[in-house]
Amino acid sequence: MVFMLQSGLREPVAKIIDPIAKVLIKMRITPNWISLVGGLGSSISALILFSSGKFLTGVIAVSFFALFDLFDGTVARLSTRGSTKWGALLDSTLDRISDAAILIGGMIYFQNRDEVLVKIFLVAIVSSFMVSYVKARAEALQIQCNGGIAERTERLLIILTAYGVYDLGFSNAINIGVYLLATLATITVTQRIIIIYRGSLK
Repeated sequence: MVFMLQSGLREPVAKIIDPIAKVLIKMRITPNWISLVGGLGSSISALILFSSGKFLTGVIAVSFFALFDLFDGTVARLSTRGSTKWGALLDSTLDRISDAAILIGGMIYFQNRDEVLVKIFLVAIVSSFMVSYVKARAEALQIQCNGGIAERTERLLIILTAYGVYDLGFSNAINIGVYLLATLATITVTQRIIIIYRGSLK
């Protein structure tokens, strides 16, 4: 899920989401289809809009498709089938693709404008991927690996805010956002590796 809800917001949001989810269930729309539309919509929008410099429009589009994450989980919870291992894998995979597309779109736009920033984009892409990879490996080793200074929600908020503010006229916003993202993601990878190391000693 792109944006995790604070516990105090879950109940009022559920009152809005649940009735819509029930309608989707009656229409036989599965959680996997919702995940697919949301994930692909977010990825395609990010690649097309961010790479062409339409950052604010891209942020709006990506945020819209992020809402699909609220529905796929709710539909899975309310349906008789519930969530499945395949659904969890699909959702996680689409999240990784969407994350990469958001950063790659921005990197493409700056490839002939700022060579240094492009390199930092690459660091941000690799380090963000490693945050998820390290956690996945920990789960495979049956070691609990939660936390870190910048989980997925924080990383997306940083880069999407930077994109939106840049389009509103703050020319250094993306530089600041990408440098911050690359730094925090790298720190998070290090934190999770330490967590796994300590867990492996138990």
